[in-house]
Amino acid sequence: MAYRLLIVPGENEELRALPSQLADDVEARILDSANDALWEVRNSPPEAIIADVDLPGMSGLDLAEILPNFGVPTRVLLWSRLPNSRAAEQAAGHGVHTFLNGPLAPNELHNALYQALRHTPEPAPAAEAPAVAPEPVAPPPPAASNARSEPAASASSLSSRARREARSAAPPPPPPARSEAPARKPSTGPRPRSGSLVLTADNLKPIRSRMEALSQDVGSQCILLANRAGMVLSEVGITSGLPTMILLPLLSTSFSTAGQISQILREDESTALYMHEGQRYDVYCFDILQNYMLVIVFDKGGLTTAKIGSVWVYAKRAIRDMQELLA
Repeated sequence: MAYRLLIVPGENEELRALPSQLADDVEARILDSANDALWEVRNSPPEAIIADVDLPGMSGLDLAEILPNFGVPTRVLLWSRLPNSRAAEQAAGHGVHTFLNGPLAPNELHNALYQALRHTPEPAPAAEAPAVAPEPVAPPPPAASNARSEPAASASSLSSRARREARSAAPPPPPPARSEAPARKPSTGPRPRSGSLVLTADNLKPIRSRMEALSQDVGSQCILLANRAGMVLSEVGITSGLPTMILLPLLSTSFSTAGQISQILREDESTALYMHEGQRYDVYCFDILQNYMLVIVFDKGGLTTAKIGSVWVYAKRAIRDMQELLA
């Protein structure tokens, strides 16, 4: 079996020289940036990615934070050539398979790499079938003190029909006592969430400033903040020519199940992403605590092209800032 490996070395020359040191069962590819690795994973997920922590632009930790949102089984290895306990803690929080902390001997690097490549995820445990309680059997009638053992044994072996008749003839049990406390009505409304967001005239201006900064960071044509009904609350950039009155309600329906999933998983805070890639436009839509949508639009006819990794990193930071402003 041939394993596919993506390598994002940055300035790490040891990682850059890695392909020539691997056996023929590993198909290794060098990539220039973490963003290039994300695009490759999206198109054809490899078994593993190994990257230096310090990369130009998006760091190795940013790569590890974004990758789980792709839902692929690719394992991530990060290497910090200098001991870095803080980066190790962050990597563990992002689900990194292996964090290589400090200088390594070549065999240590190769062993960690092959362990990740050959790692087989454990299958989810099968759900146990609920145990079926056996049908209760009526106790035998008490035997007389002077009765012989043979009749007693015969009396204890009643037929199933006789047992059913005996149970049906028994008086019904008394009704349970009525509780004095009133019964609670089941809640039919949505579960209240902590950190509800409120848009006011006071926080609208700083939110718009944060959207403008995000637009400059990612080079978008426009960014819109809308509620879950698809009504535009704030916008920056050029929106002329975009059918926002139709687009935003459709995007809202794309997140209709996000709230249900969060409730099932008992998540008070979550972020969902919808992404559209077209011939003319790229659209990224982020859900903000199931109350608002942040829509980022790129015009492919412009000079700036959307990079999924950069958009994700900068948008996540902007969303955190907006949550603080809206809380």
